[in-house]
Amino acid sequence: MAITGEKWRLILDGEYSGAWNMARDEALLNSADASTPPVLRFYDWNPACVSIGRLQKKFAASPDFDFVRRPTGGRAVLHQHEITYCAVLHREHLPCESRSVLGAYHWLSRGFIAGLEALGVRAELSTKSAGRSTPSAANCFQNAAQCDFVVDGRKLIGASQCRRNDVILQHGSILLKVDESAWRRGLGGENDLTAMQAAVSLRQLGVLQSRQEIVFALCEGMRLVWNIEWERSPFSDKETHIAAQLHAAKYALAAWNGNSIDPARI
Repeated sequence: MAITGEKWRLILDGEYSGAWNMARDEALLNSADASTPPVLRFYDWNPACVSIGRLQKKFAASPDFDFVRRPTGGRAVLHQHEITYCAVLHREHLPCESRSVLGAYHWLSRGFIAGLEALGVRAELSTKSAGRSTPSAANCFQNAAQCDFVVDGRKLIGASQCRRNDVILQHGSILLKVDESAWRRGLGGENDLTAMQAAVSLRQLGVLQSRQEIVFALCEGMRLVWNIEWERSPFSDKETHIAAQLHAAKYALAAWNGNSIDPARI
């Protein structure tokens, strides 16, 4: 069954530490199945946080920033002046032709692109394959892959996925503005003055609306393109309980956030 005409849960969440944000996202993943509605969560980070991909090697980041390892792949992101989203849905809620990894990225992208167009931004998915990225780059925004949104070739949104029991979790980071010095410091590349030249922010593109207005524009674009209904929804008691367990047993621990993780065991 495709999700056209269905209801999606919309969670307009608050701001949390890196460990709590990742625990809350994975709680949504663990609670979903083919019978539950898809969910889109928007949230913020406090304090500012560097997140790295599930299989990425940890590097010497500044102690000025919080730090967490994501359950999704990809490379490091400084979550500071941005809008972060998490989409969770079972593959059966997608059209058959959109159930592959790249197919899901493309399907989900259509709503975001429509929302950005309402803000006056003409974005598109990058045509670069992952193999053409710089493999040594720690910074997610240093170059674009096929799952990323670009404007005139510069990266605006970075995205990454993971799947479990046919449930998809997709993270995305939308740059509001860029503090290049903080990015270099946070990602351990203080001497790399070119680190953010391949990126562009909404502020640089002339989008001056508030964070809330931008989120609402994105939601409206998704509603129209996906032909869905939004249903505002907080975390359930079950999801909150699962998040607390994941925070204590996983995301707050050095065993997860360090270099020596075994993806098959955690």
